[in-house]
Amino acid sequence: MPSAYGYAYVVLLLVMLLGAINYNNSLGHLLCFLLVGLGQVAMHHSHRNIKNLSLTVTALDSVFNGQSAQFRLTTSNTKPHASYQLEVRHKISSKKSRWPFIKRYHSLQLLDVVDGNSNHTSTLTIPTQKRGWQPLNTLSLTSSYPLGLFQCWTLFDTPAQVLVYPQAKGQKPLPISAQAGQESHQYEQLGEDEFAGLRSYREGEALHRVAWKAMARDDQMRSKQFSSPQGRELLFRWEDVADINDTEQKLSQLCQWICQAEQQGDRYGLILPNAELTASHGPSHQHHCLKLLALFDENR
Repeated sequence: MPSAYGYAYVVLLLVMLLGAINYNNSLGHLLCFLLVGLGQVAMHHSHRNIKNLSLTVTALDSVFNGQSAQFRLTTSNTKPHASYQLEVRHKISSKKSRWPFIKRYHSLQLLDVVDGNSNHTSTLTIPTQKRGWQPLNTLSLTSSYPLGLFQCWTLFDTPAQVLVYPQAKGQKPLPISAQAGQESHQYEQLGEDEFAGLRSYREGEALHRVAWKAMARDDQMRSKQFSSPQGRELLFRWEDVADINDTEQKLSQLCQWICQAEQQGDRYGLILPNAELTASHGPSHQHHCLKLLALFDENR
């Protein structure tokens, strides 16, 4: 389709043609037809510039609400010559509009050049405004190369989506003192952090674990034992935020507790009205907890 400059170009050609006809000017006719031919060549080049291009979109890591969701975009060019000035646009909403002539695509990125028979990788950034799955919806690859008189585009449906956690914010302290009638406690497990004493040597153990100084005193072979303090075991329940009226604020408070406990090295569990996770720790456990919060539905 002609762009805004393309429509202005057509109006200019009509005015020139009327002037050439009115004054019977041969050079005016020649210039007018030459510019018409130039427009036709530009139209074919615009189409060729976007031909044989494909897009592949991959969702990246989950983010918190308010941060930008990121997608990896790979543009593949299977033709031998390069494509220039490609604009990637994002469909704002997946819902159908009552007014199809209203623009529903928002510009995301401009690719200066994609070489022939090659791939170009870039990152798309989408702002987030609510928790849950953030889809990318439909992408439009648009080109107005080379003269900007015509605009060619093609659409790509992308199923890629990024999980958006609730915002990690709240004013309440960690519920440490009492949780469901149980007090949080300290515990230890065997590890390599702190010296925890001596025990009898077991055949096959590494020699660097042998307590040689103690053996020199009583001729008994012992091994050094170490422990790794693991912090507290916490339980975050929906009842702990019952005094907060707004559901999103409740989820944000639980999200903050989970992030804080993970940062401190505590074990933590989560109990929601429709789901429950036993106490554990680590990035995988944190993701499972935050995913429950991100997809929480109070009415389910």
